[in-house]
Amino acid sequence: MATRKTVVRKARVGDYSRCLPLLTSLYHGDIWADFKNTFESFITGDSSVVLLAQSGDGVIGILIGSYQMDIDWEGKTARIDAIVVDEKHRRTGIGKQLAHYFITLAEEQRCKAVKSRVNRKNEEARKFHESLGFARVDTYEYVLDFS
Repeated sequence: MATRKTVVRKARVGDYSRCLPLLTSLYHGDIWADFKNTFESFITGDSSVVLLAQSGDGVIGILIGSYQMDIDWEGKTARIDAIVVDEKHRRTGIGKQLAHYFITLAEEQRCKAVKSRVNRKNEEARKFHESLGFARVDTYEYVLDFS
């Protein structure tokens, strides 16, 4: 059986429907009516990017990232907002390919750091980030929810 090569690339607006199954998985089915517009804004915006890992015609991984000015870092930083790999393709290096591509983009954007937030109970995600060289920092995130 021939294996298909995985290609990592920037997403295009027309990729939304092919990304929807993985996005639905990532957000546990909680895809709201305006999500398509938000997704497309991340693709077309100057301060964000959506990366796809593609095997054949199938999307097997997605990374959503953004860039912002950060006073603590005295310049621009990048942030991995979301990353998901299809269950059948986990532990095959797809997530690392997506992350490395994003890290390269962050360096090209002259970012001072790449940040990523992980639920402290998600041991698999913590190990994944550590394998990429991320260091855990002792900070708290506070949220004021307007919904």
